[in-house]
Amino acid sequence: MATPTGRSADTRTADDTPAGVVHRVRIPLRISDFVGMHVNNVRFQEFSQDARLIWFRERFGVPGSRVPIALARWMEIDFRRTIGMGVAEVWVDVEVLKVGRTSFTMRTSIGSEPTGPGPCAVVDTVLVVTADDEITTLEITPEERAALLGDREEAV
Repeated sequence: MATPTGRSADTRTADDTPAGVVHRVRIPLRISDFVGMHVNNVRFQEFSQDARLIWFRERFGVPGSRVPIALARWMEIDFRRTIGMGVAEVWVDVEVLKVGRTSFTMRTSIGSEPTGPGPCAVVDTVLVVTADDEITTLEITPEERAALLGDREEAV
C-alpha cells in the first residue's frame, strides 16, 4: 500500500484519541486533488485509505498494520457534498464499526473546516485479514481485536 506521491505521512497530524473511538487525521490537499473547482470524488477513497494507514501505524506500531495484511474487500462511498477549490486540508474521522472473526468494518468520514462540521463523504470499508500470500484469511487475535476496539468490548 503506497502513500500517494507528493503527500507524505510526516505532513499529516492525528489527534490523540484512543482506539475504538473516532480518531481525526488531517490531510493537506494538493492541486492534483481537484478537478474543475472541487475535490475529485476519486480522491475521497484515497483520503480514506491514507487515514486508515495512519490509524493502523499508530495502533499497531508498524507501517501498515499487524492486523497482518488487511485487504479491502468491500467499499461504499456516500458523497454528500463537494469540497471546493481553495480548501487547504481535509479532516478524516476514522472509526471501527464492527470486528468479526476474519474481517472488520471501518468508517471514515471526510470533511473540511470551510464546509462545516458534517462530513462531505462517508466511506465504509470491510477489510479482510490475510496471511502473507494475500489469499489465506486469518482469524483476528484477541490482541488485535483489543487494538481495533480500544476500551470497548464491541463496536457500536
